[in-house]
Amino acid sequence: MTSIITGLFKSQSQAPRIAEDLESAGIKKSSYILYLHAQPIKKEIKTSIWRYFFKDHALLEDDSLVVSVKAKTPERVETVKCIFCGHECMLQNYFEHIKFKDAKSLEYLHRIASIRAKSQIFNLPASNHRHCHDGINTEINFGKC
Repeated sequence: MTSIITGLFKSQSQAPRIAEDLESAGIKKSSYILYLHAQPIKKEIKTSIWRYFFKDHALLEDDSLVVSVKAKTPERVETVKCIFCGHECMLQNYFEHIKFKDAKSLEYLHRIASIRAKSQIFNLPASNHRHCHDGINTEINFGKC
């Protein structure tokens, strides 16, 4: 089994440049996956949905791009991370002991990332919350109680 590095990028238009950089670094086409949408959603539709829900007037570009790269050595991992950073990768994930054929399914990787995130939340060390007291207050009662 190998390790898989995935990166999330802003736009699918970045795909040709990322592929070119991966190949120039010695990574074969059979060792990386670009998850491209067969039928992209029109920019106008995405923008109108975005504006409706978020009341924001930003113009949306292409759909985001996910790239997965197979890495067997620590040097390859560092090379891929550098390439991803050079293309302003928004998020990187590193998966160990995953078959590359399983990584061809973006939903499979998404499921693994979700499970990992949940396990990190549930495995947090127990914490005790203590109420902080102010000490003695300034009220003094004289006379009968």
